Amino acid sequence: MTPDEPLTVDSVIQQINDRRADAVTTLELIEGLRTQVDEQHAGFENPQAVIDYLCFFMAFITQAVGECERIVGELATGLRPSHAASLRRLASTSAAEQRRCLLFRDKCVNKPLPHEALRPLLNEVSITTRDQLTAFRDFTRAADRLEQLIAAHPPPPRALDRRALFTRLLKREPEA
Repeated sequence: MTPDEPLTVDSVIQQINDRRADAVTTLELIEGLRTQVDEQHAGFENPQAVIDYLCFFMAFITQAVGECERIVGELATGLRPSHAASLRRLASTSAAEQRRCLLFRDKCVNKPLPHEALRPLLNEVSITTRDQLTAFRDFTRAADRLEQLIAAHPPPPRALDRRALFTRLLKREPEA
């Protein structure tokens, strides 16, 4: 997506779908990495820590994919500030989870390993999750674009139901 591209709901939907597709690809990579960890279970100093790390990110990314699908589905019916808020929440949560990646590298990768042959696998686990979290930062830009669209096209005034209409029409000014 380039800055010269016109700002439309379809372009924002495409941006969100691109991040969702990246996330689905990352889930497939993580599942493959999980299989490799299971196969080489005995070679790890703390295999459960690696498995827990992968399981956490599988759940986190799956939730993000679901949220993207929900937002895209709802954008077809209309723009709401809650969509931008959800995208911002995903971006900020992803930024916060960067700390988990750093801790994993410190505890499992950046130290002498009993079996150095496993270092590339551990490094791949770390890089895959870190890169996906970095890609999720793009949700902030998507949220900005949604807010611009909402500001440019505010929703029509809400129609009042019969009771609210009569209440408004018959509302008396307080007597002084």
